[in-house]
Amino acid sequence: MIGALLLSCQNDDNGSPTPSEFSIAAKIGNDTAEYEQTVFDGGSNGNVNVFNRTDKTLFLQSFKNGKDDSDGFWTIRFLGLDIENLTLPYTLTGVEGTVTWVDESVKKLQGPCAAPDVLCFYSGVGVDEVKITIDSIDNNTISGKFEGELYHIRANPSVVRDTNDLTEVVEGAFKIKFQTK
Repeated sequence: MIGALLLSCQNDDNGSPTPSEFSIAAKIGNDTAEYEQTVFDGGSNGNVNVFNRTDKTLFLQSFKNGKDDSDGFWTIRFLGLDIENLTLPYTLTGVEGTVTWVDESVKKLQGPCAAPDVLCFYSGVGVDEVKITIDSIDNNTISGKFEGELYHIRANPSVVRDTNDLTEVVEGAFKIKFQTK
């Protein structure tokens, strides 16, 4: 009996990691990119994970390395959307939402992205590219799901959107704490 109990405990150590309580995640290809939320106070610019009642924007963000956007991040942006007066679930329409994914591996995907002054990322707008649904807003926590196509974008000196380079995200999910200002 004790042997079975010890064997059971060993199997728990080899199991899948427990998902973070607050994060943004999706499957990209065969990999899951889940980045835990670490900014709860608005971040350095005061806008990260903060709902702005004046312009009805919410900029949800989670970082790959847990401290800043240097290694990669997820961003889900709501534009002109009064999240305090929605009937849920709510699927965003038009340009009400965007999804952006950045990872240090993106720099390896295309030669121009290797330059230090070039910003490369994948992004999709809620106009026939990504579908974003808000399922729950409760106690300053917003959660939902997303899926769609994110196109490669390179910035500097101009913005170039490569319509031939896209990645599909599936099973996207978010649960983020936010503040209101």
